[in-house]
Amino acid sequence: MTMVETDADKQDLQVTYGLTDEILTYVTDENERSHYDRDEYLNTQLFVFHVPVVIDQISQRYVTRPVTFLLKGNQIFSITTKRTQWVNQLLAERMKLEQISDTNEFMLIGLFILFDQFIPPIRKINAEQNRLDKQLNQAPDNKDLIALSNLQQSLAYFVSATRNNAMMVVGLSSTPFGKQLSDKNNEHLADAVIEARQTSEMTAIEADVVDRISNTFNNVLNNNLNGTMKFLTIWSLVLTIPTIVTGFYGMNVKLPFANDTISWVFTVALMVGVMGLVALMLRHRHFW
Repeated sequence: MTMVETDADKQDLQVTYGLTDEILTYVTDENERSHYDRDEYLNTQLFVFHVPVVIDQISQRYVTRPVTFLLKGNQIFSITTKRTQWVNQLLAERMKLEQISDTNEFMLIGLFILFDQFIPPIRKINAEQNRLDKQLNQAPDNKDLIALSNLQQSLAYFVSATRNNAMMVVGLSSTPFGKQLSDKNNEHLADAVIEARQTSEMTAIEADVVDRISNTFNNVLNNNLNGTMKFLTIWSLVLTIPTIVTGFYGMNVKLPFANDTISWVFTVALMVGVMGLVALMLRHRHFW
């Protein structure tokens, strides 16, 4: 199992195992989608599988990155980068507990193990999603929206990766790799297919739940904003009344009680009366 990060790593594989530069460039492409490919001329079989990679454990931010398995004769190469090097360590530890008879069995058990690696992040995302869901009954703020956005981004990566991973594994039965499997390895392939579909469905369901919560969050915040704007509009209307009333009495126009010593009492009473009337009218029209 090899981590390929530098040109020296590639050169070592070329010299030691005879892998071409074209193959090494192909298998180290971080934008490669999950798929299976076979090169009859070079007698190689290529498996590209996406695995979860944590960006920020606290905010539950994840992406996915490809890990490439190259079968050449009775040899198997696991091509990883620094972010996905944990795959080599995981497989090395788990394979000690298995009785592996050939590279095909190693490959199929390895795929099954890697599908399981999506489960812990999904459970963590689910726990964070439940926490944010409870916030809906309290006072959601911008931090909650950012946290929810992080979950949506992570699940977007997971949904795409698990779907493509599942398509790759399901299609193996019709490939040269799948057609020459033993009965035992066909059982391993069936297990991997089941795990692939379950992981893909679980991720899709979780993504759907998070999207629904996000929509609810947006609706709540929009309603709060609408309520705030309505409140400000109502008070702006009500508070214009004193300006209008006092404006009339500030003009050189003969008005009732204008020369009276207690005209200010009448003015205040008039303002309060008109403001109360407007408030009642708005209340009657269900403005609040």
